[in-house]
Amino acid sequence: MTLFGRLISRAGARRRATIAVVTALALSGTVGMAELVCRNRIGERFATEAGKRLGRTPSVDLGATPALLQLARGSFPDVELTADGVTVRRMSGLGIDAHLHQVRRGGHTVTVRSTTVDVDVPAASLADGSLQGLGGEVVPSPETGQLIVRLGRAGALTVPVTPALHGDTIRAVPGRPAFNGAPLPGALSHKVTDMAERSVELTDLPLALEPRRLAVTDDGLRLTLRGSPAPFHA
Repeated sequence: MTLFGRLISRAGARRRATIAVVTALALSGTVGMAELVCRNRIGERFATEAGKRLGRTPSVDLGATPALLQLARGSFPDVELTADGVTVRRMSGLGIDAHLHQVRRGGHTVTVRSTTVDVDVPAASLADGSLQGLGGEVVPSPETGQLIVRLGRAGALTVPVTPALHGDTIRAVPGRPAFNGAPLPGALSHKVTDMAERSVELTDLPLALEPRRLAVTDDGLRLTLRGSPAPFHA
């Protein structure tokens, strides 16, 4: 082959390589756009349905697996829903972090194999209207597993409250009140503890959720729930 022929051959090879690279990039861009559109559409469907229950549209994370692949398989291994400022069962300002495991579509029904939900209840939302009217506040004490209710000027009146799960109910059981560190006498003590006692029922929850754990945190309470197989109408 002549020098001129070799140059033409090399030029042709470079052109073919360039075309292949451009084609690959174009296909990559198309697939990337399709993945973005697919992920957004699916996320919107989950967010809309969950928003009906939460009263607030959550953020949705479909995980690292490409949404196009999950859609082709008809299964979403782990869908995470997060939302702040949620109001549920007389509790407001809640932070929700839910994981829907093995979400599958069968015909017109979407099912979830299991669900894990962590609910953060801030201390401010634990001090309801009656306590706030008395100048009350709730101070979490994770070390003792209690919530310290402070009432009156400078919080001189304190009531230790122990939150606990009793089946499907959260109960706040007050201990002996004290004023400036001194325990209150019996009759007055009962009046104060009656005011501090609270209960919240957690029945008929979506996704077959049931409360499993309740803990006092630095910011308030954290409630963990688990759900068994259940429909999710997305």
